[in-house]
Amino acid sequence: MINNIFFIIFPILLYQMFGALGKRNFFVSHRVTLTILFSISIILCMVFPYQIMTDQYIFDLRQVPMIVGALYGGPLVSAILFLVSAVGRIAIGGDGMYIAILNQFVVALGVPFLRPLYMRINRLEKVGLVFVVSILSLSFNAVAGYFLFGDPFHDVVGIWLMLMLNQGAIISLAALLIEHILRQEYLLSSLVKHEKLETVSNFAASVSHELRNPIQSIKGFVQLMKEHEYSRDKQLEFYDTMLSEIKAADQLIEDYLVFAKPVFAKLETVSVKTEVEHVVKVLKPFASWQKVEIQLLKNGGDAHILADRQKFHQALINIIRNGIEAMPAGGTFKIQIKQSASKVAIILMDEGIGMSKEEVQRLGEPYFSTKSKGTGLGMMVAYSIVRQMNGEIGVHSEKGKGTVFNVEFPLV
Repeated sequence: MINNIFFIIFPILLYQMFGALGKRNFFVSHRVTLTILFSISIILCMVFPYQIMTDQYIFDLRQVPMIVGALYGGPLVSAILFLVSAVGRIAIGGDGMYIAILNQFVVALGVPFLRPLYMRINRLEKVGLVFVVSILSLSFNAVAGYFLFGDPFHDVVGIWLMLMLNQGAIISLAALLIEHILRQEYLLSSLVKHEKLETVSNFAASVSHELRNPIQSIKGFVQLMKEHEYSRDKQLEFYDTMLSEIKAADQLIEDYLVFAKPVFAKLETVSVKTEVEHVVKVLKPFASWQKVEIQLLKNGGDAHILADRQKFHQALINIIRNGIEAMPAGGTFKIQIKQSASKVAIILMDEGIGMSKEEVQRLGEPYFSTKSKGTGLGMMVAYSIVRQMNGEIGVHSEKGKGTVFNVEFPLV
């Protein structure tokens, strides 16, 4: 009996190992392959029976792959499996051959009509249905054998009941296994689809978030020029800054079209002090609008690092902008540059609402933000850029006392 069970489970496990993912119908994509495998199961079950009732009458579990194949594969698969089982039974011979072939014919003819119902019901109902079909099939076998061929029945009724329960249990197990495989494949398919949708969502949110930074800067300069009269030289300086931000936005679009990890277009030796001053100038209109003063503290030395200038600006802008937004009542945002023997640290200090230790640990995760409408993608991009420039970000924060970012880079 163990051999018969193995012969039945074998093709189902092969399907799980090598079948395509996300297919809800057991036979749709691999109907030919699974028909061949179930045919092999039928032949092996007949060649290695596990119950001999008389010298000429044997019992095996060939009906299990026949019934399962008919329910999941439909009439064509059922017909092929019937031909295989009939030819195999004729080859074995014996007095029970005719009743066996008649029984197989009835199963192959009648079970496919139950397929529409079978595919609509739930898992437990399917198990109950295959169990009932199995019992009816063996009951037909016993009754037809008794009335049509005079086979003994009363003397072996106990054995028949045991065989019915055995086959019913095995076919129920096979149906449960198939349904479990289909459920896992469906869930995996849904997960893959969800991940694709989430990737698209992340992409769209990240693009909009990153483009907002240069657009806000441009908006700030336009508002200043609208509300105040500036000299021609000052206006030209504003125009140059706005053009620079437009170029930055264009570069961001090119980066996200590639949709890959940040790729540095050109690594060059840059002055940390000069680039930080440029970032401060870009963010001053936005900070002024938020009633925040940006103070660049006196720094010792002029450290140089190897960086992509635009990416470096992008990372600092994301961090500083978050710090400014963390001060809804206004305040002072301080920036200090400290140089050691091998590293340079850019210290960014705000007087905002601060964060808990748990929130600090989750910084850099997508979709984690302390802001009600934040996406967390700005910090994710900043962390990614700093890491790929061989830098590190340390964060110290307390609720109600503000946050300090310590961004370190190796010196050239």
